[in-house]
Amino acid sequence: MTPSGSTRRRRQRGEVETLPSGSLRVRVYAGIDPISGKRHYLTEVIPAGKDAAKLAEKARTRIQSQVDERRSPRSKVTVDQLMDRHLDLLDVDVTTRAGYEG
Repeated sequence: MTPSGSTRRRRQRGEVETLPSGSLRVRVYAGIDPISGKRHYLTEVIPAGKDAAKLAEKARTRIQSQVDERRSPRSKVTVDQLMDRHLDLLDVDVTTRAGYEG
């Protein structure tokens, strides 16, 4: 309870939404993508079923733990995108660059 006598409820991190198929999608915010500068979310889809709600809550808790412990991927970029970016910033001779691109 707070000093004023009311109880404060902590905001829940992450969300669970129902998809048209009946499956549940768990989504947790994981910070800003350092490459794109966009918001980065970790998601997981739980198949429809009688235990789907319980499994979704477990998944949400697990994903939150990964984010808290910094064990989650920080970006959605591919290796190909990273290589292209590296080659754009690379200051080498034309023949060296051609060899790298090959």
